[in-house]
Amino acid sequence: MIPDQIITSRTIIRLTTPEDLKAIYNWPSYPVPFTEYNMKNPLWKGKDGRYWWEQIDVPERVHYSVLLPETKEVIGLHAFVDIDRDKRIINNMGIRFRPDLCDKGFCTETLSVLFASVLDSGIQSIKLDVSAINPRAINCYKKCGMNIIGDFWIKHDGDPVDLKDPFWTPHLQHLKQEKDYWLRRHYLMEITKKHSDLS
Repeated sequence: MIPDQIITSRTIIRLTTPEDLKAIYNWPSYPVPFTEYNMKNPLWKGKDGRYWWEQIDVPERVHYSVLLPETKEVIGLHAFVDIDRDKRIINNMGIRFRPDLCDKGFCTETLSVLFASVLDSGIQSIKLDVSAINPRAINCYKKCGMNIIGDFWIKHDGDPVDLKDPFWTPHLQHLKQEKDYWLRRHYLMEITKKHSDLS
């Protein structure tokens, strides 16, 4: 139902291997304010003690690595999480790209091709959630055909909120201060088979 490999104009997208997982730990770190997305952040560990991208043997997941065809370097990772095969719905996604290759169009390119291929395979809906203070990611997903269908609040475990730092000014609408921590808005986004056919 979901393809094993897809070729784009600049990349190879294929099922993730254990060797791929070793490669991503050599990626450089994400800069502030995105350090929470670093690959060794305990925040991303599941109940079994593994990071979500390490759970390639879980039946309700399908993990794809993004490689450069010339060097076979692993530059990205897409994980379909919580797949309901009976309803043909993917309820969430995990996405990472090597920090030094962000803002170069790789995510938009690979997600657009991957979404089209997966929806053509019979999946009816793909959803993900994204931090409202990450407009770069939101814009990428919109370019790929996703729409915001809702929002919710979670505890902010990212870089400390510094109200004196101008970075945070445009994001204050997406933050709520509690006694000793901040809450952060997340958007729920979706692309459907119907929407994909119309685009």
